[in-house]
Amino acid sequence: MKKIGAMVLVLFLIVSTAGWAQATPAKGGKTLIGVSIMELTAYTWYLGVIDGCKQWAAEHPEANFTFQFEDSHSDVQTMLNNIDNLLAAGAKGIILFPADASSAIPTIKQNVAKGIPFVIGDYKQQPTKPSDAVWATFVGHDMRALGVTAGKIAVDYLKTLNKSNPVCLFVSRPTSGQVSKDRYEGFRDTVLATFPNAKVIEEGDAGAGSRASSQDLVENVLKREPVIDVVCGHNDAEVVGAYNAAVSQKRTNIKFIGIAGDKDVLSFITKGNPAWIGEVLQDPVVLGYQATDAMYRALIKGEKLPPSYTLPQPEGITPANIKNYDWQKWSWL
Repeated sequence: MKKIGAMVLVLFLIVSTAGWAQATPAKGGKTLIGVSIMELTAYTWYLGVIDGCKQWAAEHPEANFTFQFEDSHSDVQTMLNNIDNLLAAGAKGIILFPADASSAIPTIKQNVAKGIPFVIGDYKQQPTKPSDAVWATFVGHDMRALGVTAGKIAVDYLKTLNKSNPVCLFVSRPTSGQVSKDRYEGFRDTVLATFPNAKVIEEGDAGAGSRASSQDLVENVLKREPVIDVVCGHNDAEVVGAYNAAVSQKRTNIKFIGIAGDKDVLSFITKGNPAWIGEVLQDPVVLGYQATDAMYRALIKGEKLPPSYTLPQPEGITPANIKNYDWQKWSWL
């Protein structure tokens, strides 16, 4: 009986030790962080987010972070599958750049209850009640400030036209909810503050959110609007699509302002394309960097984080200052 008891004790210790080793990474071992990204195919801007995550890890080797990145392709079910797959792969925390404003909340709550921290990036979630906001923090740019910065560029140009009632078009993205609303309202309110008689048209691209869908939309807008002075939009895909529509209809008097940081737009400005008067830089590298920093503080240091991280304000890039930006070396473009 003593031998049997001893064997049972040994087996218990082996199983217990194995379970502890699985739950606690060995000294010097890597900690897997899962990163689900809203859209990499259409919005290569998110490649900068990946750069930011990796940059943080390179500067903080003591964290032993390694990453698995997944693309949600702007699809909610794919996003939810990504979260499940990342956790199944052994991710100890999830940095989530959501596909929409609320669909991931039940999954987040379920996994946070199991001790898996979540950091939300770029797209602020909209819980129906405070108890649903269980993520560690939100890391994102001030969406209204993006529109305000674009509006300031528009105002500077509109002042040169010597007209009190200029016309602006903003191509929004209805499926982005509050995010797109904030950008539009920041742009609109900035223009109207200087030009109270201005006409600011909002047109929502409910299609693919691509250059092609925006072009189709704006071609129809141009047919009914004989005068448009400035076009801005939710992101560069929407504005480049609008630009392509104007080119196709030979509307050469319209000026364009992009948002995010697109290689083609920056190239247009650098080469002196007169149609492009600005680009609002929403730096994705700092977004990925700070989201990873937040995950480290939540997962490794166990800190209680503020509801949101403060990121640098967006920068307006124009023909007058683009020489100050070495954008050709930005790896995410």
